[in-house]
Amino acid sequence: LIVEFIKKENIRLAGKLSAEVWLGRDTRPSGESLIEAAKEGINSIIGAAVLDFGVLTTPQLYWMVRARNKGWKATEQNYFEQLSSSFRCLMDLTPNGIKVNEEDDKLIVDGANGVGGEKLEILNNMLNNLAIEVRNCGNDGGILNEGV
Repeated sequence: LIVEFIKKENIRLAGKLSAEVWLGRDTRPSGESLIEAAKEGINSIIGAAVLDFGVLTTPQLYWMVRARNKGWKATEQNYFEQLSSSFRCLMDLTPNGIKVNEEDDKLIVDGANGVGGEKLEILNNMLNNLAIEVRNCGNDGGILNEGV
């Protein structure tokens, strides 16, 4: 059916890679089987390649695809470096003489037992201007979105 569609729509493959599909998933138990199903579908397309980046947040995957399309380095580490660098630049704009107390320096985030909590813990290690306390980070096997 795919070959028939390619002919019907006059899609030129010319032996080149026609598509590169980047995949990421969340931490739900169904994530692994959904990724495998997606890979099978993508691999059935002539000239398409699939890259599986494992567990990522949606914003991370979007940023990585955008970075790739712009010709930038596009890894999860590059995402964290860009985000932490941007945050430090923002903090540098704080007017001199304005001090925040320790309570104001702490950001408490409910990770909803999902991928976001796990990734925030990584980002927290890269920031020195802000302490992030991640609750329900999912490391203890909690159920996604339960009790958030």
